[in-house]
Amino acid sequence: MYRTNRLARLLATFLIAISINTPVILAGVPITYENARAAMTRKDWEAANYEWRHILDLDPGNQEATVGLAESLFNTGFHQEAILLLDGLPMDRRPLMAELALGRAYAMTQDYAKSKDAYLRILQKKPFQVNAFSELRSLYPKLTQEDKKTVKSRLDNIAKAAKGRSDNALKAGKYAEAAAYYEIATTHYHTIGLYNDYGLVLLLAGQYQKAHDQFATLKKLDKLGFSEVCSNAAIASLSIGNFGEAKSEILDAIQSVNNNKRKAQLYNNLGYILEMTRKRQEAKFAYQHAMQLDPNLLTAQLNLAFVQQADREYAEAIENYEKILAKHPHNAEIWNRLGFAYELQFKSKPALSAYQKAIGADPKFKESYINLALLYKKMGKLKQANDTLRQLAEMGFAEMEAQKDANSQASLQKNPLKYVVLFPSNPRVIANIQ
Repeated sequence: MYRTNRLARLLATFLIAISINTPVILAGVPITYENARAAMTRKDWEAANYEWRHILDLDPGNQEATVGLAESLFNTGFHQEAILLLDGLPMDRRPLMAELALGRAYAMTQDYAKSKDAYLRILQKKPFQVNAFSELRSLYPKLTQEDKKTVKSRLDNIAKAAKGRSDNALKAGKYAEAAAYYEIATTHYHTIGLYNDYGLVLLLAGQYQKAHDQFATLKKLDKLGFSEVCSNAAIASLSIGNFGEAKSEILDAIQSVNNNKRKAQLYNNLGYILEMTRKRQEAKFAYQHAMQLDPNLLTAQLNLAFVQQADREYAEAIENYEKILAKHPHNAEIWNRLGFAYELQFKSKPALSAYQKAIGADPKFKESYINLALLYKKMGKLKQANDTLRQLAEMGFAEMEAQKDANSQASLQKNPLKYVVLFPSNPRVIANIQ
C-alpha cells in the first residue's frame, strides 16, 4: 500500500511539473522526432519534455521517446520521475541508453545499489561498454563492502580481457577497435604506460584530437617527465596543427636525455615537425644532426632524402636512396622514390628499372604501378602502359572479391607516423608501421 501511494504521489508531482513547465507551442506547428532531437541537442529541456510527451501520447510504447523524456526530466531535476519512466520499460527489452540513464538517475538519487545493478546489467550484455564501465568504476567508493567485492571482480576481469583484446586488434591493424579496448584498460589501471600507448593508438586510428587530449591529461598530471612520452605528446600536438606546442614539447624531450641514440631519434622528430611547418632547411639540419648522433638511424636518412628531393637536390637524394637500398634492398617505397627522382632528372632507363624493382620488392605497392605506367606513356610505350594499369586493376578486383579492406595496407604505407620515432610501452602498438 505504501509503495502504491508513493508512486501515486510521484506521478502527481510529475503531472504538476508538466503543467508548470509546458512551453507555449503555436497552433499548426508540426511536432516531429526532429524537433525533439533538436531540443535535446541544444539542451532546451522544457521543449524536449513537451515534444517527447506528445510523441508518447501518440505512441505510448515508443522507447526513444521514453528515454528522451526521462533524460530531459533528469536534466530539469525530476530524478524520481525519470526513474519511474525508465523502470517502466521491460528489463529484457530495455535499450542500452535507457539502462545507462537509469544507472545515472539512481546514482543522482544516491540509490547506489540500484545504480550498480543497472551498470552490471549492461556489462553482462556488453562487457566492453566504456560508459557503463567507467561510471560503475566511479561509483565503486560509494558501495557497500559486499558490493565492492562483486564490482571489483567484474571490473578486474573486464579490464584484463580488454588488454588481451587490444593486443589482438593491434596485430590485425584495427586501431579504432584497439583504442576502444585501451580506453577501458586505461580507465581501470591508470598507469603512465597505458596512458601513453592509448594516446599512440588514438593517433594511429586517426582520432587526433582525442590523442592530443590524452597526452594533455598526462601533462596536467605532470607525467611528461619521460622524454619518450614528451616526444609522443609533441607528435599528438603536431597532428592537430599545434606547431608551437609540438616544437616546445620536442625540445623539452631533447633537453631531458643524454643518450646519443635516443637523442638522434628525438632530433629526427624535431626535423619532421620543422618539415611540416615548411621550414625545410632547418628540417634538413635536424635530420643531418640526427644522423651524426646515430649513423644507422634509417628514419632520419629517409626523411633527409625526402626533403632533398622536395628541394630539387636530386643528386643528393639519389645518393641517400642508394645508400639506404644497399642495406635494405627490399624496400619498395625507396625503390619507387628513387625511380621518381631519376624521372625528375629525365633519366628514363634508371627510373624504369627502379619502378620495376619496387614492384618486385612488393607486388602490392600500388604507387609503383601508377608511376611505371605513366613513365611508359611518356616513353611512347602505350602497350606496356596499358598492361601495367591492367595489373593494377586486377589487383583491385582480387581485393574486392576477397572482401578485404583494400585501404588498410595503403593507409599504413602512407601513414605519416612512420616518418617519426614513436615510443610505446607495448611494442605491438607500432608493429605494423615501423
